[in-house]
Amino acid sequence: MDKGLTVVIGMTISYLFSLAGLIFAWSFYVKNRKVQSEGRKK
Repeated sequence: MDKGLTVVIGMTISYLFSLAGLIFAWSFYVKNRKVQSEGRKK
C-alpha cells in the first residue's frame, strides 16, 4: 500500500509541474504575441 501511495503522490507532483509548465508557456506565448502585434502597428 505504501508503494502505491508513493506512486500516486509522485504522479500528482509530476502532473502539477507539467500543468505549471503549460501555463507558463501559454502566458509567455500570449505576452510575445501581444508585443509582436504592437510592433507591427507602429
